[in-house]
Amino acid sequence: MKPATRNLLILGVCIVVLGGALAALMLTGGETDASTTSSSQDIALLNREEADVASIEVTNTSGVFTIVPAEEQPESSAAGSSALEEASSDASGATSSDAEEEINFSIQELEGLPQDSYAVNSAAEGGWQLFATKKIGAVSNLADFGLSTPQATVKVTFQNGDTYAYEIGNASVEDSTAYYVRGQGAEDVYVASVPLAYLQDKTGFLSRQVLDFSSLKTDASAPFRKLVLSGTALAEPITLQQGEGTLYLMTEPKQMDADTETVKSLTDLLSCLTAGGVEALHPDQDALREYGLDNPTNVIQMTTTDGEEYTLMAGAEKDGNRMVMLDGVDIVYRILEDSLTPWTSLTTPFDVQSKVLLTRSVESVQSLSITLDGDMAYRWDVTRTTDEEKSTEDTTYYNYTVADTSGTETDYTAFTNLYQTLTSETVLEDAEDAQPSGTPLFRAEVAYYDGLPTNTLEFYADGERNCLVVLDNVVRGLVPRSDLEAFQEAVEGAAQ
Repeated sequence: MKPATRNLLILGVCIVVLGGALAALMLTGGETDASTTSSSQDIALLNREEADVASIEVTNTSGVFTIVPAEEQPESSAAGSSALEEASSDASGATSSDAEEEINFSIQELEGLPQDSYAVNSAAEGGWQLFATKKIGAVSNLADFGLSTPQATVKVTFQNGDTYAYEIGNASVEDSTAYYVRGQGAEDVYVASVPLAYLQDKTGFLSRQVLDFSSLKTDASAPFRKLVLSGTALAEPITLQQGEGTLYLMTEPKQMDADTETVKSLTDLLSCLTAGGVEALHPDQDALREYGLDNPTNVIQMTTTDGEEYTLMAGAEKDGNRMVMLDGVDIVYRILEDSLTPWTSLTTPFDVQSKVLLTRSVESVQSLSITLDGDMAYRWDVTRTTDEEKSTEDTTYYNYTVADTSGTETDYTAFTNLYQTLTSETVLEDAEDAQPSGTPLFRAEVAYYDGLPTNTLEFYADGERNCLVVLDNVVRGLVPRSDLEAFQEAVEGAAQ
């Protein structure tokens, strides 16, 4: 057979096959098996403008919620506001009046509660845009697609009064990130991506940011002017007042320096506190009792540096979480118990107080008097003179000499060793309600230059093994009695 003839025969066969396929399509109306149909581009089931939306009502197995345009962006934190939000607000205030106004949405049923703005605004997109990636067409059994009893029904009402409703069924067998959908009352079924929030409870839109005072926090200080700890776990309230920089003072029930690291861990926790989830909304008295929040175990009242006041409460433990509420916010949060330890572990003044006794440097000491066993007395007086060679206009340097009670100059290095032995002493145990009695075994009185107040440090016998430590007439705790041996050795070294 000639090549030309063979090619003509092949062409004829192809024409016959294609013609048969075309005839079959015409007879069936273009329908083919759903598993093999795929559109070359997305199919617009709903394509309106964001500003057109008046409301989006979602009904699912967990209940009903309604997404509506918000006059202003809802609070994203139960208390405080982040530096990022303030920066965003400042930036938006500086934009041109010609710029397109941003539209924010909120959940109507959660009005007055802190909402996750990103989650709400993302979910709202399903109210003005719905694009299908595939058309299934009419089906004989809606149950196969989860549409006989849909997971969710979405009803969108537009500003002009028009409405559009659609149903969401099962996840697509071909794409688990997409779902079978159909317009309510329509026959055709499609595959489309929908906001997963439409299938969940409205509490998923609540912000889990319980506290956020990052906009008030600086490198030098925490954002709290005053903190008051109380609750059933504490025998009495503990009050902390902000001092200079990162320092805090305990003013009630005792007056003394607070431990810097302990307070820093506490203020870091409170500066930005995030919950693991929401346990309940609008709890009644029975629910508060169940969650241990009718009479909380731990309570902390916070006064921020901008003068605002907040109260945080922690109640019962459940599955490794503590139930937590912020006063004025009708939400019970779940927060991991371990993450709250910097707060909930502080139940006594000893937990909060500084364990260090003498904190000033040896360069500030003007005199040191020591009494052993009530009668052996020692005294050193320090003289400082300006070092003219080292001193600058901004900084003054000194030379130091030390003399005993007779006026005889002694070794300043030995004196420094004695003072540093005293400053290295820390209390180890809580003295609870113990009070000093009798004559102190060791007493040190330190006077300072530059008008700093004098410190008086005393050690009293407390049984055979311990000493009760009193600093400036305030009981600070217990130390081993053996520590006095190191003191006496240092005293003897400085007295030579």
